Amino acid sequence: MQRRHFLERAELMGAALRLVDISIIITSALVVYYFRKGWPMPPGYYPLLLLLVVFLTTNIFTLFSVYRAWRGRWIYRELASLSAAWICVSLCVGLITFLSKSGETFSRLWFGWTFVVAFTGMAGFRIMMRYYLRRLRTQGLNQKKVIIAGAGALGRRACSSIVRETWAGLCPVAFFDDNYNLIGQTHNGVPVIGSLDDIQSYIEAQRKSNDGAIDQVWIALPLDANEKIQQLQNSLANTATNVYFIPDVFAFNLANYSMDEIVGLPIMNMSASPMHGSAGAIKRAEDIIVSSLLIIILGPVLLFIALAIKLESPGPVIFKQHRYGQDGKEIIVWKFRSMTCTEDGDNVAQATRDDKRTTRVGFWLRKLSLDELPQLFNVVQGTMSLVGPRPHAVAHNEFYRNKVSGYMGRHKIRPGITGWAQVNGCRGETAKIRDMEERVRYDLEYIRNWSVPLDIRILFRTVGTVMNYRNTY
Repeated sequence: MQRRHFLERAELMGAALRLVDISIIITSALVVYYFRKGWPMPPGYYPLLLLLVVFLTTNIFTLFSVYRAWRGRWIYRELASLSAAWICVSLCVGLITFLSKSGETFSRLWFGWTFVVAFTGMAGFRIMMRYYLRRLRTQGLNQKKVIIAGAGALGRRACSSIVRETWAGLCPVAFFDDNYNLIGQTHNGVPVIGSLDDIQSYIEAQRKSNDGAIDQVWIALPLDANEKIQQLQNSLANTATNVYFIPDVFAFNLANYSMDEIVGLPIMNMSASPMHGSAGAIKRAEDIIVSSLLIIILGPVLLFIALAIKLESPGPVIFKQHRYGQDGKEIIVWKFRSMTCTEDGDNVAQATRDDKRTTRVGFWLRKLSLDELPQLFNVVQGTMSLVGPRPHAVAHNEFYRNKVSGYMGRHKIRPGITGWAQVNGCRGETAKIRDMEERVRYDLEYIRNWSVPLDIRILFRTVGTVMNYRNTY
């Protein structure tokens, strides 16, 4: 028999988490009260308020889907859901005490510290459980079996993601595809074993075998296979297997998209900006805090570079160039002048190896990417971000926008001082169209997968990338 961990069932996980959260809240309240006022907590208003918090928590957390199954989803999404729900609980409690005129009855410090300690405990428990489950899953335990309907590019991409992200606890066991030339082939060790019509019988056979039932079916078929998708949906409705449909959004090379509903119809926004709402506020706060700190720390370096440029050659210290920013709007980007001329117009020649325009100071500024440092002020100003697609000269944008598919999609967010493309080796001259295509591919990948941890990872990798100045000149 297949070994299954009890946390594999979403209902049990949700029930267990409810009990854990209630225990953490009660324990936090008692511990904080002990340190504030001593022991024990007297009967009366405090226990009643604690019961109110527990009642609101169990209901509001359910509304915010805190107790949903989070398998395969990133930890920061779970913590974001937890944070939003817990803030809502605190606001509701505050509103109730205000309307009942009982706010003066309770210690504000006790109230505040209870919420901080309880949130820390609930978040910490989830992080520890993630770590524990990750260890189990890397050992082959607590797995869900997945079969993939479609062995084309989308199906293979789905399989590669499952195999790569072992923490999710998903195990692809087979492909099915109506292209008989693919049957017998393997991808990431997963075989194509039959046609799409064989899926239902395979699931029934696995259910009766000792190998264990199939937990999920991922339909990864192109959008023009709508009739086959409908047939699969109907046939798999008679099984107990969870069925997931992967929309082929990659076929459109979208920078970002979002699902919504208008007049009762499900729609997909194919040009959505990922930096809206709380995500945009978080990234903006990250930019302001980090760039301000860097300006303070690097202040003496900035002054030294400015003096060196001024002493070596005539001309301005700062080179200002028109480039495209968020939503394709023109912005002024600042750089330390590293050349004897400052081109900005319809014809801007890219820097090349042994470029005669480069000054001696400029040579090292470009090698170490120090010429980009004034863009920290662009970040504070709000026209740029620390991390994002690198802005190109307007002339270069006009040249590539009709030659590289999805090129303008990189302008859905603020351009960055550094980016996912740069830390993956896409730096220097774009001598061929495919060089720019590679950059755009990384830029769109960053926009689709943006997160604060990804920004931090890119910033740290930038340090190593700067020291490797093989393609910078």
